[in-house]
Amino acid sequence: MPKNKKKEETSDSDSGPEDRTPAKKSKSEAGSSGGAKNESGEPEWFLDKNKKVTVREFKNKVYVDIREFYEKDGKMLPGKKGVSLQVPMWKKLLEISDEVNEAIKKF
Repeated sequence: MPKNKKKEETSDSDSGPEDRTPAKKSKSEAGSSGGAKNESGEPEWFLDKNKKVTVREFKNKVYVDIREFYEKDGKMLPGKKGVSLQVPMWKKLLEISDEVNEAIKKF
């Protein structure tokens, strides 16, 4: 790569265009404490400019979906990178959160 060429920001995501620009957040998305509703009426919280947590129902089961999103044609679309946890797994994650926080402190 030539020295005078600017480095472009890239994502390690395998699920969306590489020339991402952060989407502007609406007033409901900006305040994450209350859990704004997405277009489908599902509660969601932004973790970062392109990562969010959504609670949704799929095939009569409730999931907590933690996923990376990308922008296409002005819309935020879900990428492949992420995890959907069923409620028992979500509760288990919450149960071990103190232990995880303690492990983080060791770094």
